[in-house]
Amino acid sequence: MRIGIDVDCVLRDFIGNLKSHIIDTHPEYTDKILSSQSWHWKTWLPFWTNEQTEKYIYEDNYTDLFGPKVKPIKSSIEDWNNFVEWAKDNNHELVIVSAQKPHTKKLTDDWLDFWGFCVKERHYTHKKYLVDIDVLIDDSPTKLIDYKKYSINNGIPICYNQNWNIECRKKMISINRLSEVKKVLL
Repeated sequence: MRIGIDVDCVLRDFIGNLKSHIIDTHPEYTDKILSSQSWHWKTWLPFWTNEQTEKYIYEDNYTDLFGPKVKPIKSSIEDWNNFVEWAKDNNHELVIVSAQKPHTKKLTDDWLDFWGFCVKERHYTHKKYLVDIDVLIDDSPTKLIDYKKYSINNGIPICYNQNWNIECRKKMISINRLSEVKKVLL
């Protein structure tokens, strides 16, 4: 079985790091950052327009937000080696499948290598359903629903639980950490 794993908010703590970075660079917004209940920036970063947020993330600060020093999801780092061993023992292949912008792909490769999330195959695409995988572990409701509908392998979507995907958890298999994958794929 080929298991696809998203990067941001499954392996890399993108939202936590973004919030910390905003507080460091704009302390005046510390009390204005809301709980992230969605990938729609305006819902939890109400002080900026979507365009301003995109500029902050993908133009002005992308090396700080996607590079090797960015913190991983704590449980993913804790679970990774056992997850890799379980995959090998059961003849599964782990594949990175992440929607990265062109200028963040190299930074993401560097980040994955730095933190030890080493796999043989990495795909950077917004159309994750076109990647040859049997399972997709992701936090994005949109990506998971698209994968469920259009997967070229009629694959299994697994929702990695985050604040913004509560509804998605009711519709498909969900996990709180990577170590739970082996229980749901028995």
